[in-house]
Amino acid sequence: MPSFLSEGTRIMRTGFLLAAVAALSGCYDDPTIIYGKSLDDMTFTVTDPAMGIYPNTSVLEDPDNPFAMSGVGTETKWQIQSGADPVAAYYAWATVLANGPYGEAQYYVALNLAAIYQRGLADQASLAQTREMAVKAYQSVLDNFPDAVTYDASGTVAYELVTPSYKGVVELGGTVAGGWVMVKTSSGADRAVRP
Repeated sequence: MPSFLSEGTRIMRTGFLLAAVAALSGCYDDPTIIYGKSLDDMTFTVTDPAMGIYPNTSVLEDPDNPFAMSGVGTETKWQIQSGADPVAAYYAWATVLANGPYGEAQYYVALNLAAIYQRGLADQASLAQTREMAVKAYQSVLDNFPDAVTYDASGTVAYELVTPSYKGVVELGGTVAGGWVMVKTSSGADRAVRP
């Protein structure tokens, strides 16, 4: 590097170079930092009460969404889900949902909205709306993606998402719509069904 550059300028250029390499490689060593911005201690602000609820794609225009311009990689969403706070995880999954809707993404949007509400990670003006959004996101799994599954940590055993989505609506004080009911299976487990 030219010697006339200040130490601060060299450090900044190195940081930009590392961020560019990480962006191009599509992987992140630390899921709590993306492009030099911390993904921890974020506060959620509702900019659209339908954001993150299929078929709405407004999350891609949300100025607080750190993934709006770059998208989220296949493994990165899981790293963020397990290693960053629920606000960052919400933005990751909502971005995935907006770019290619499927039930697992909608479920994790709902799960993270519920966590944001329960932990008080939204600004005060947005807290009640965040709960409503979580209820609607869980209901969207039931309405739009009734065959959705996710997998255990090994990635091999799939389990359905309508039952935890039904329970999510109820736990947040919502009313499940669309004719869904909870029944007991022969093994005694709960299962959401639509007769």
